[in-house]
Amino acid sequence: MMRNFLIKKLGCVFLILNSLIILAQSVPPPPENPESGDIGGYPASPIDDYTIFLFIVAVLMIVLVTVKAKQITLKD
Repeated sequence: MMRNFLIKKLGCVFLILNSLIILAQSVPPPPENPESGDIGGYPASPIDDYTIFLFIVAVLMIVLVTVKAKQITLKD
């Protein structure tokens, strides 16, 4: 009982800390001469291997959490 409470509290602290770190990153100003014509904005960035890897890890984490949640509900 106490362990579940501590895990939930640590998860909340981690989520808040992670959100603060992400929000603390500053966004650079848009370039003066964008690559995509006269419309202001950022040039398009290609999707590299790291982005694909992060997407796959995110999907696997979602699947893992749903499977574990179903196992827990079936035990009850």
